[in-house]
Amino acid sequence: MDLLSKFLVVYIAGITGMWKGIPAGILLGIHPVYNGLFTALGSITSVLILFFAGDSFKNWILKQYGEKRIEKKKGRFLKFSNRYGPLGLGLITTGLLGPFNSLLLGFILIKDIRKFLFYLIAGIFIWSFILAYTFTPVVEYISTIQFSW
Repeated sequence: MDLLSKFLVVYIAGITGMWKGIPAGILLGIHPVYNGLFTALGSITSVLILFFAGDSFKNWILKQYGEKRIEKKKGRFLKFSNRYGPLGLGLITTGLLGPFNSLLLGFILIKDIRKFLFYLIAGIFIWSFILAYTFTPVVEYISTIQFSW
């Protein structure tokens, strides 16, 4: 597989989520910089599509998951959002929950969604590079270990 095809695979895997793009890049043997970059670009693509879907998307999500179910989980994240604001929600929850769940929480909890989107995109880049640089050497080390069972 040529390098451009590998980048495309990582980008498409990144569209489905950061936690899928990074492992795909590691398995394809892509350098962590490119792995983080194309995973982040894929995740940002899907987040922007969902963002521009706007209120109709938000209403559809509320209908799918049910407002009572969201209200149960909303309290915990509302405390977090009140404490750290859009900055904390965008930068921290992106790596922990993924960009899609973070965007959904942002739709529900935050009034100024555009400001939150900026922090969310920054969080996607930061977490993509952190995960790529953290897990690449770990996977390479584990792959060199020979088990004798």
